[in-house]
Amino acid sequence: MSVQTAEGIPHDNAGHKDAAVPMAPEAHSAQHMNASEVGVHSIVVKIALGAALWFLFVTWLFFAWGGETDFLLVIVALFFAFFLGLFLLTASYTLKDARWPVRETSLRDFLASEVGIGNGTMSGKEVVIEIALLPVVLAVAATLIGLAWMIFG
Repeated sequence: MSVQTAEGIPHDNAGHKDAAVPMAPEAHSAQHMNASEVGVHSIVVKIALGAALWFLFVTWLFFAWGGETDFLLVIVALFFAFFLGLFLLTASYTLKDARWPVRETSLRDFLASEVGIGNGTMSGKEVVIEIALLPVVLAVAATLIGLAWMIFG
């Protein structure tokens, strides 16, 4: 019996017991996960979400002075809440999924470990930079701009 793999390459499964059930690419890659690989540490997600909340709070505090601006800030806050809800819903479904086994580590071990991504691995330090840098920089920039607005404007 010929089965097409996820990459679109035909594969002959004749003679295998479970030939009719092709393995999903995610499950296949998780079964070959290196012992040194870990998942994203929860503190990294908390840093990114905290920075995003800080950004919303600071923009609301410094720039909510009129009806039109308040309305736009409400729209931004609702978009944030919507996408945060989608993120948490997705995370709740995938948190304990057996297809992506990860070991629990301390933050120090996470920073020194490799994190499996779609096309290979990244160091834990690189993952923190990739995930948390943009929200933290935006929050700091909003704070500085807001303080400048209050002092000089």
